[in-house]
Amino acid sequence: MTTLARKFPWLSLALLLAAYATFSWFFTHAFTQVLTFSNTAYLSWSLVLAFTLLEALLLTTQFDGLKSLIGRWLRSDMGYFTLIIAASLGATLAFIWSNVTGYFVVLIAAEILARLDLQNAKFSRFQSFIILTVISVLGLAIGLIASLRLDSALTGV
Repeated sequence: MTTLARKFPWLSLALLLAAYATFSWFFTHAFTQVLTFSNTAYLSWSLVLAFTLLEALLLTTQFDGLKSLIGRWLRSDMGYFTLIIAASLGATLAFIWSNVTGYFVVLIAAEILARLDLQNAKFSRFQSFIILTVISVLGLAIGLIASLRLDSALTGV
C-alpha cells in the first residue's frame, strides 16, 4: 500500500461527504414547495454553495487578519454591544430553527475533523482547500440528485 493511501483521511472525508449529502437531502425536501427551481431556489442554493466555500476557506487560511480585525472591533463599547446583539440574535435563530442548526453544526464538525486529518497527513493549505471544497460540493450534488431521482420515481414522472 502506498504512503498516500495510508495517510489519506478516507474516513473523515467520507463523513464529510455523508454530512453534506444528508444536508442537501434535507434542504431539498424541507423547501420543496418553496423552491421549485425558481429564482428563490437558485438564490438559496447559491447561499448554500457560498457557505460551503466560505467554511472551507476559513478552515484552510490563516486567521491572523481576522483576529486583528475582530480585536480592533472589540476595543470599543459599540463593538461589544454589536457582538452581544448579534450573538443573541444568532442564539434566538438557532433555537427557532433547531433542525437546520443541527445540520449546520454537523457540517462544521465534519469539516473541522476532515481539515485536522488533512493537516495531520501533511497536506498543504491549498490542497486541503481543494479537497474539502470538492468533497463538500460532491456531497451536495449527491444529496440533490438522489432526492430529485427519488421524488420523480415516487411520483412516476
